[in-house]
Amino acid sequence: MVDPLTVLLADDHPVVRTGYRYLLEKAGYLVSEVASAESAYQLYQQTTHDVVIMDISMPGMGGIEGIRRLIARYPQVKILILSMYDDHSYQQNSRALGVKGYLSKNCAAEELVVAVACLLKGKSYFKNDNTISNNEETSQQNDKLSTYNLSPRQFQIFRMLADGHSSMDISTELNLSHKTVNNHRGSIMKILKLKNNVELSRFAIRHGVIKP
Repeated sequence: MVDPLTVLLADDHPVVRTGYRYLLEKAGYLVSEVASAESAYQLYQQTTHDVVIMDISMPGMGGIEGIRRLIARYPQVKILILSMYDDHSYQQNSRALGVKGYLSKNCAAEELVVAVACLLKGKSYFKNDNTISNNEETSQQNDKLSTYNLSPRQFQIFRMLADGHSSMDISTELNLSHKTVNNHRGSIMKILKLKNNVELSRFAIRHGVIKP
């Protein structure tokens, strides 16, 4: 009898995990679930899984850092990001991390099974690539933004600042200290040569990161 393929699901929302676990088990996968990136990293060290599904906005060190650590130690790990953020810019930054796929939580639930199957076949799954690439202007703007070399964490904070979130809101959402968020904000401003949040928002709109 062939052993079932294994999936490690990391998300801090129990209801979300339960729903996705049901779909994956129905498709024949053996699923382990955890509520943090730390737990995902620890469990993967004990028992490697065929695919890791990781939310990027979780308490603790967060999904981005968890992904970095997993890929640094296990370069062949197949990671699918499952995120509330649904735009090409986030997918671009995810590619830079070395993940194999990116899926929005706004997608049809069954699409998760399709994405996992793609990764298991050695393929990548970035849902919106074809849709976004048809918009040449947006693609060029996002490519230009990527040349500024913001780290995935800096880009995450950049996007949240541009959306109007305060440093305190970001600190709470990402489980970072207020000082850390402000340090990132300072670095972002310096890299992008911006003076304040108004200029930051205009920059984000001009480069297609957020809509006006």
